[in-house]
Amino acid sequence: MAVQITAAQVKQQLSALGYSVPDFMIDAYLCKLASISMCLEAAGYDECDLMLIQVYAVTLMAITAYSQRIKSQSAPSGASRSFDYSGDVKTMRNTFDALDTSGCTAGLPIDVGSSVGFFDVVGGC
Repeated sequence: MAVQITAAQVKQQLSALGYSVPDFMIDAYLCKLASISMCLEAAGYDECDLMLIQVYAVTLMAITAYSQRIKSQSAPSGASRSFDYSGDVKTMRNTFDALDTSGCTAGLPIDVGSSVGFFDVVGGC
């Protein structure tokens, strides 16, 4: 395949979205991506589409597996960290689906349909 994304590029993308994913997981996602390289190549996508399909595929695999991301944090010891559990990945998934018209990525472990339920803390006596 003419275009192959790197772990460093994936980390940069995930970091820009607020996710921190361990290197070994990124390597595993890239391995899964490599398993569809022949299909992507045979589909005749241009280099731009190949780059975007690969980036979206790995990003979606990672962010749908890690449902929380750091929303904000502070420190000098009023230590605080908050997480965002929603994250709208549907737009990214729709763009991704529009790019991969040959369906090469259909077998990748990407689950956009799951959501986190309501969580509430109630105090009492």
